[in-house]
Amino acid sequence: MTPADGSLLPAAAAAAVPARAEAQLAIVLPGGRSLVAFLSPDEPPHEGTALWGGGHAGWRAEVWPADGGWAGIALVGAALCERATIRGPEGASMRLEPPRRIEIASEPLADFVRTAGLPAREVLDFLRKVLPAEPDATAAEARWARDFLGGFIASAATTDGFIEILAVPETDGLFAQGWSVSLPAGPCRMGKLDDDLGFCTAEVTTFPRADILPPGQGIALFSRDWRGQDLAALRALVYEHEGCLRRLDVVRDSVLHLRGEAGSVHVAHMLPRLAGPETARRAMRRICRPRYAGHDTLSATALPIAAALEAVFQAPDGGLLAMGWLLDPLARVERVLLKSSANLYAPLQDRWHSVARPDLNAGFATDARFGRLLDDRDTMHGFIAYAPAARSSVEGAEVYLELVLDDNSCLFRPASVTPLPTRDRLPGILSAISPHDPAIGPLVEGILAPFLAGLPAAAPRNRARRTATIPLGAPSPERDIAAIMPFRSLAQLQPVFALLAGSPEASALDLTLVTPRGGAAGLTEKLDEAFRFYGLSGRLLLVPEGDGLLAQVEAGIEATAGSRLLLWQPSVLPTAPNWLSRLVRESQWVRPAGLVSPKLVYEDGSICFGGGEEHGSGAQAICPQLGYPADWLAQGRPSRVAFGAAEIALIGRADLAAAEGLSGRLFGDRLTHRDLADRLHAAGAGTWCSGSVTFWALQDQPSAANDSFTALMSKVDAALIAARSKERHAP
Repeated sequence: MTPADGSLLPAAAAAAVPARAEAQLAIVLPGGRSLVAFLSPDEPPHEGTALWGGGHAGWRAEVWPADGGWAGIALVGAALCERATIRGPEGASMRLEPPRRIEIASEPLADFVRTAGLPAREVLDFLRKVLPAEPDATAAEARWARDFLGGFIASAATTDGFIEILAVPETDGLFAQGWSVSLPAGPCRMGKLDDDLGFCTAEVTTFPRADILPPGQGIALFSRDWRGQDLAALRALVYEHEGCLRRLDVVRDSVLHLRGEAGSVHVAHMLPRLAGPETARRAMRRICRPRYAGHDTLSATALPIAAALEAVFQAPDGGLLAMGWLLDPLARVERVLLKSSANLYAPLQDRWHSVARPDLNAGFATDARFGRLLDDRDTMHGFIAYAPAARSSVEGAEVYLELVLDDNSCLFRPASVTPLPTRDRLPGILSAISPHDPAIGPLVEGILAPFLAGLPAAAPRNRARRTATIPLGAPSPERDIAAIMPFRSLAQLQPVFALLAGSPEASALDLTLVTPRGGAAGLTEKLDEAFRFYGLSGRLLLVPEGDGLLAQVEAGIEATAGSRLLLWQPSVLPTAPNWLSRLVRESQWVRPAGLVSPKLVYEDGSICFGGGEEHGSGAQAICPQLGYPADWLAQGRPSRVAFGAAEIALIGRADLAAAEGLSGRLFGDRLTHRDLADRLHAAGAGTWCSGSVTFWALQDQPSAANDSFTALMSKVDAALIAARSKERHAP
């Protein structure tokens, strides 16, 4: 029988007790939100929703252990002044009792933080994250948030010392001097209480004060980031020490305000007394550094130091290319700066490329300052450097070279900046740079390419005044396909003529041959005879000697009227007849429309250009079938590729115009097809490899334009292509 007391019955499951929190304080914020300070025996949800009888709102909290439980502060998306339930992720919930106090100021929140023993700096970090928080906060709400944070800081921070001197020296920034009990020397994250609450890193030094009892000591700090400071508005400086906020109050009515030269003189007077890490003392010495007074002190120095900026060019985007030299056999120079009276600050020594200048050793050999100091084995005195800059920091300003020495003294020399609006002067500017320099890679990628990218693409010239057109062959009706073929000799054209003779292509193409005027002597009659013999129609276009391959092709495009353009170099020849009709048919099939190139096969039967996706990126990208036997080439439909062949392509004139023509953003001809592909893709067009047309790729003769400048520009183009590819593939 079951005992009367039911002792044999199973015990009933204990009822779950929900978490419970006591709201100590609710601060109603502008915009209908509130900050709730609470205590709880259990850890409450950090994210979630607050629900009450009148509605619901978002809940975002930060909590800390306190007295065997938890203390926290939450931002609620409504004015929460009654009992609520807080629901967090994964079913966690907490019952929040009505707040005991309702306030609108920040001081009661500081009292709660102090009473609960919370880390004031972490509370401040939370408040800075959530206030004003709303992305559409008005200027008035943002202003209120700054005032609220300032009031919280002033109330939560304990007084640790006083500021007795404030200065804005000639360098700008804020210098403060006084005393403190806890502030250590070195870099310190610091806030300032004034009309515009701000935080930055200040460099702190200390000095002994006989009138302050230990552990108090004198302090001097400087922050270059606090510019244009209103000294009269500054009320206090705040920093963190051992998790607590400490406050250095400005002494009212007796604080000394210094500006400009007076501030710099005072810091110079204090320098011998200041102690601290070298970075902090260097920041103080920098305040006292000599300023540029508009004249050359470098040339007049008796020290074994000489330097010059031989040229400084500025691109339209503001970037600067500085070319100069420095003789410093005793290594006294620590920094080389290009500066201006309009806030240009461009360190050169950590970004330049060294250039050999043996002429300087000979030129200064008789200078008494360098007697027996110059070593003929060391000639790396020249440099070339790139520095990003704003055009406003140079235009109408005094620009100068500043050398900072190891004793913190400075030498100055005026400099001039030459605007470089176009690319026309580049051959002369870069003539001293060898493409065979062992360190050409970093020079191109880190200096030349970033600067040259800021130069606009070459503006099209009025070629009608620079070219001569000679009709070739018998007159014929206007044709829809214009073939443009640059060439250097009649021998290059003989195989082309032979393969076109009697073919459908001969009657379909309007053929424009383009060559420099100087090499065309005696060609006109021979070409006209060949055109008539082979049944061709078109013209000979003579261009100036200086025009490169790209300029020749562009001149040919302008001299024709066909709606389709066949850009064709005589180094590639068709392997089978009827190739043009198949290529045109494929260009009509592909979507999106754009550029179509035949497959290219070397004379030994290996693949030069085929279908499929590219391997690699940037200028190193190659077609995946390069070098494999031609049997590997897929037959049938065209394949979409990253770029067309450099030697031959069929493209609609309208598609080329939408991509802004052949003249793109590069400086040479070798990678024009890569740049054109990028611009076609940006315009919504495609690049394709034919599935049914194959050309032979012959061994071409080296170009006469293969000089040092052309080789250098090819490396620059490769760097620009690689940088753009990296940008496209960046996550």
